[in-house]
Amino acid sequence: MRFLPGLLLLLPLASPFAQAELIDDVNDRGELRIALEGDMRPFGFKDGEHLTGFEVELGELLARELEVNPSFITTDSGDLLQGVESGKYDIAINHIALTPELKERFDFSEPYSYTSAQLIVRKEEQRPLGTLEALRGGALGVAQGSQFVDQARTVEGVDLRSYPNAQQPLKDVADKQIDAAISDRLLIPFAIRDSHLPVKEGAPVGPTVTLAIPFQKGNPAFQASLNMALQRIKADGRLMALSEKWFGLDASEPPKP
Repeated sequence: MRFLPGLLLLLPLASPFAQAELIDDVNDRGELRIALEGDMRPFGFKDGEHLTGFEVELGELLARELEVNPSFITTDSGDLLQGVESGKYDIAINHIALTPELKERFDFSEPYSYTSAQLIVRKEEQRPLGTLEALRGGALGVAQGSQFVDQARTVEGVDLRSYPNAQQPLKDVADKQIDAAISDRLLIPFAIRDSHLPVKEGAPVGPTVTLAIPFQKGNPAFQASLNMALQRIKADGRLMALSEKWFGLDASEPPKP
């Protein structure tokens, strides 16, 4: 197990309970319990019986750097963060945005990826739908639980329609039931390809979203070790290569303006 220089000397001064924290549990078990939903291409999904995707391979790299085995647990959105909070899972790698609300509940790793919202429109769309404001008077589809729901709600005059999954709004776009859908720019190429529908990528909208890994608060040695692991796979190019493999671009750094 690798630690920051001097970390083991400093931590006992910061907290008398530093030795009874998450990093010790992970080492004792010899495994890192990683929660994910496992139904989101290209982040984490089942290919037959095999779990694969960008965040699955990221979890494997991080566990290897921590010198333990990765143990992936697929669960639903209702259990995912609650399970991390209760200690049922060590971490969640599930396309989780670093928000002020979640930072009150969890500690986080350094960012591992960056994304933003993007529109999906009909292939023959000719209107200049370059912003959410351009959709005033129209209908916009979004998947339930999407991190872009709140962003879409900020624009008055848009008929925001919620769907149980990310595929249904694409169908309604193609069928002219709604004007556009909003989704994650890293997910959209896969979603369009898998849908086989006459839709295309639209304009990027909104600010950059930072993705990071949540875990229980009060585990500074685990946080330091996890961040060091991320720094190593960033420094030697493995994270960039993984991003390019699954997304076709380097999402490990914030997009340039």
